[in-house]
Amino acid sequence: MSTNPQPSYYQVGGSLTNNAPNYVKRQADDDFYNGLKAGEFCYVLNSRQMGKSSLQVRTIQRLRYDGIACAAIDISEIGNRGVTPEQWYAGLLRILENNFNLSDIVNVRTWWRDRNFLTPVQRLSEFIETILLANISSNIVIFIDEIDSILALDFPADDFLALIRSCYNKRANNSEFDRLTWALLGVASPTDLCRDKNISSNTPFNIGRAIELTGFDETEAQPLAAGLAELTDRSGEVLREVLYWTGGQPFLTQKLCKLLFENAGLIQNPKEWVEKVVRLKIVENWESQDVPEHLSTIRDRLFRENQRIIRRLGLYQQILQQVEIVPDGSAEQMELRLTGLIVKRREKLTISNPIYEAVFNQNLIAQKLQKLSPYSEALKVWLHSNSEDDSQLLRGDDLQSALVWAADKSLRNEDFQFLTASQKLILSDQNQLLLAATRETKKAASDAETAWNEAGAAKQKAKQWIGIGSAVLAASLVGAIGFSTLAYQRFKLAQASIEIEQNGSDALLLAVSQKTENTQALSEALLRAIASGEKLKTLVNNKPKLEQYPATRPLLALQIILDKISKKQQIKASSFLQVMKWQAHAGAVTSVSFSPDRQILATAGIDDRVRIWNFFGSKIAEWKALQQSVNMVSFSPDGKFLATAGKDGTVKFWNLSGKNISSFQAIEGSVTSISFSSDDKFLAAAGIDSSAAILPLSKQLKVISSTVKLPGHNGLVRSVNFSPNGDFVTTLDGQSTVRIWNLSGQLEKTLPVQAIGISFSPVQQQYRFATVTLNGKVGLWNLSEKQLINEFQTLHFDAKSISFSPDGERLATVGIDKTVRLWNLAGRQVAQFEFEENVVSVGWSRDGKQIAVAGSNGTVWLRQVEGLEELLKQSCNFLGSKPEYVRRISTICK
Repeated sequence: MSTNPQPSYYQVGGSLTNNAPNYVKRQADDDFYNGLKAGEFCYVLNSRQMGKSSLQVRTIQRLRYDGIACAAIDISEIGNRGVTPEQWYAGLLRILENNFNLSDIVNVRTWWRDRNFLTPVQRLSEFIETILLANISSNIVIFIDEIDSILALDFPADDFLALIRSCYNKRANNSEFDRLTWALLGVASPTDLCRDKNISSNTPFNIGRAIELTGFDETEAQPLAAGLAELTDRSGEVLREVLYWTGGQPFLTQKLCKLLFENAGLIQNPKEWVEKVVRLKIVENWESQDVPEHLSTIRDRLFRENQRIIRRLGLYQQILQQVEIVPDGSAEQMELRLTGLIVKRREKLTISNPIYEAVFNQNLIAQKLQKLSPYSEALKVWLHSNSEDDSQLLRGDDLQSALVWAADKSLRNEDFQFLTASQKLILSDQNQLLLAATRETKKAASDAETAWNEAGAAKQKAKQWIGIGSAVLAASLVGAIGFSTLAYQRFKLAQASIEIEQNGSDALLLAVSQKTENTQALSEALLRAIASGEKLKTLVNNKPKLEQYPATRPLLALQIILDKISKKQQIKASSFLQVMKWQAHAGAVTSVSFSPDRQILATAGIDDRVRIWNFFGSKIAEWKALQQSVNMVSFSPDGKFLATAGKDGTVKFWNLSGKNISSFQAIEGSVTSISFSSDDKFLAAAGIDSSAAILPLSKQLKVISSTVKLPGHNGLVRSVNFSPNGDFVTTLDGQSTVRIWNLSGQLEKTLPVQAIGISFSPVQQQYRFATVTLNGKVGLWNLSEKQLINEFQTLHFDAKSISFSPDGERLATVGIDKTVRLWNLAGRQVAQFEFEENVVSVGWSRDGKQIAVAGSNGTVWLRQVEGLEELLKQSCNFLGSKPEYVRRISTICK
């Protein structure tokens, strides 16, 4: 038998070539190929080095043999950190051009620039429909590898996933899309990839086919035995031992086979030979021998510090201890499965293979948990005593520190038990002290009473000492109890908030899942949302501000579920979630504005008309503005007049009957934005020709002196706004630059943000204004210092505007997705309203209980904005009207 076989037979890492003799075909090969050939959306999402890339190479070869055009895009090559949406989508389009040889058909650079009025995702969508499908006559499959790299983007890629879904939706009306199929491969779960956790209707995963990529079994792995046959005539036995140690994990299996080649001199019997090579060349000193990196990658994912690390390691520890764990799809389980350490076998989770078990062993995990937990030693002893050794429980500062440390983490059950037992012990100790103090006080009083007849002075002195002692003891106890109680309350509040948030999310996910298509399913989701909402109501019974709510997901769940029920016409539209809708203009509504003192609103449109409406959608007044197009309409602060900004460069003032009071040329070119100062003494105007100015006004709404110009802008000035107290003005230009000016026209500051919208809080005590960037990041700024005090990421891919509610409690953001989202100031989403047209403008009613939404096709919606109390009342009333739910909600609805 030859002892010098060719070591190149096995390949460790990287994709195998089309004709590689050591390629192992699995069930996934046929599932992936057949699914894509049939036009199904397929995705392969699992741990690294499981053979995804080799599977892709082989599948592309098979599809091309069938005449199907294929493109393989490694999405990580485009980059992530610092990449803009424009660059990212343009990169995708350029790769498609190269893969399908379209450079002779279209100049991508020119084609992309000519459509800069469209969002990047719209441009990619148009390219697919008008260029790719129009010029490639065969069926097409687009493979997206390393899809998990979108998680590192500075903007959410939900719109890209929605684009994939839309390609399948379009098949109903455009048969050309029957020819286009997508495949995703990477290390992530579908939940990870969709940043918008609330809405699943636009994700492709609920219409797709998950391809399960498992380890090699002995039958599949026979091609690997051919290489071993050059070393030993017992290659089948050797391969069996290899698969025992690797569990069929592709990378490890190829590596171990290669190591056997390189260490043929260690040959004894198959079992001893393989075990010796595993111990010497893989497990011992593994960090220095981990080339190419495999075990290091698993280590980094296993020990990645986040809120779930304690629970994740605790779960892995249980699996190591052979505790039976049933797969439930929890975040901790999915994180572990994506490391590759554990797999699902016979409906339970188990260690993937003995190599992993030897490297990531119980001692290593115990040491890591010990370093993470500030009370690990005490917990270990306490558990060893069957939870009976109270001397190990925490007290005083130790307990306080532990509670603070645990507040934002997902803990193991034993951690909860330990901390709860410590808190109970503290309270018990304090009760005993209080009891002893009471007994001593009674005894002292009794002794003093006995001594009454002996000495009146002694009696009086005893009572004085009793009073002093009791007061000191009581004060000490109050301090100790108060300290411990506060820590305990904070811990319980944090845990209750997490539970409420999770329950609200569960209700929402149930409601938006594809399976939720009937009244019963939506009602069940609503029941869950009510339960979490009632618990939240109990937590906030002292009416804190919305910003201070410890959880908000129940509000979002209740509102979205009620919306879905209403749209399915299972309740009367007038019973709750009142939404008025009417055709306000011919063509786009450019602006909508509520009167500050009456139940009316004004709208303006590209049809050059101004209309006033009541809250029932009935028209009160109408007139033609004669300004070519009315770009903006705004009530004066006292509500007695209207100002309109015209495409012709004029600003006009009107009474509420439509009579023109005054008119003047405000700036050069079309006026895009106007803003009144709070005292009606100034009007600011901005336009498309780099123009912005402050105009002093008389009581008759006429310009009484020369305007103050605000120079130095870049092209279009999107908006101009007075601060609430009128002491400065902000402008936002076409280059997304925010500038702050005093009333003399001097530039005071340029904000370090690239914004697309800006809004001031009407509540002057808050001293805040907000900005939103194109990629949906909201910034909250201090009004006096103009400094950033907080920021958070919204779910909009391309944001358009932002506006504060009148009470300063909510922010409304608008994107290109026909959706208005409401947020509290802590960055938690509290509502989501979807519309049939692109949203052009949003206005708030004076009481903040309604928003008016202007659409691009002339529609106006008047939408109620409910708080927790109203949503719970509507939900309980709805389920209370259904006989089958009366008994079930009687214990929930309060």
